[in-house]
Formats: sequence, C-alpha cells, structure tokens
Amino acid sequence: MAIGYDKPLYILPFDHRASFEKGLFGFTAPLTPEQTAVVAASKKVVYDGLKLALTQGVPREAAGILVDEQFGAEILRDARAQGYITACPAEKSGQNEFDFEYGDKFREHIAEFKPTFIKALRQL
Repeated sequence: MAIGYDKPLYILPFDHRASFEKGLFGFTAPLTPEQTAVVAASKKVVYDGLKLALTQGVPREAAGILVDEQFGAEILRDARAQGYITACPAEKSGQNEFDFEYGDKFREHIAEFKPTFIKALRQL
C-alpha cells in the first residue's frame, strides 16, 4: 500500500488564525482592515524566517509553509511563485467539528492558491 508523500518534509506552521488575532494581539472579530494588516505583517515575519533558513542550509526540497489564506494570501502566492512547498487549511479556525472555511466555495479557494497540501483538522 502506498503511503502517499514519502520524502522528508519539514513544514513551518503559522496558519493559526484565532491564536494570532486574540491570543497574540488581543483583537476581537470582526477585525478592522488595520488589524488584519497587523496580523498579516506578523505572518510575513515568520515567512521571512523560512526564506532565511533556506539560505543557511535548510533543504529547499524538504521545507515548506502552512499558512492561512485570510492573513497569508500574499505569502502563499509568493511561496508558490518561488517553488516552495505550500499548505493551507481548509477548515474554519477553532471549531469543535470540522467545517470548511469557505463553505461550498472551498474548491475555488484551493484552486486559486494551488497549494501542495491541504490541511483538514478535526478536533477530538
């Protein structure tokens, strides 16, 4: 039986939405455009860290990012253009039961970013 992806893979996850909004910055929904920009900028710092690590010996073919579309759309586009391994979540953040972030439009969102992997987390 094939197990799927069978190469080394080191994913830097920063797809956390509620943790960044509430936990890190103390923001409450709905976020203002300024608050959204603050969260997005903080995620860019993490992405810049990955790019730096790649210049210092982290194997490019095994390194990737996991970032959300809400705050990381620009990051996902850039990473794909650079040929990096990308992953993004399909689920709504902080739900006890799985639900797609964009409802019936989840396919269109995946198609727009064409990530290498999709994360679908379910709380136990």
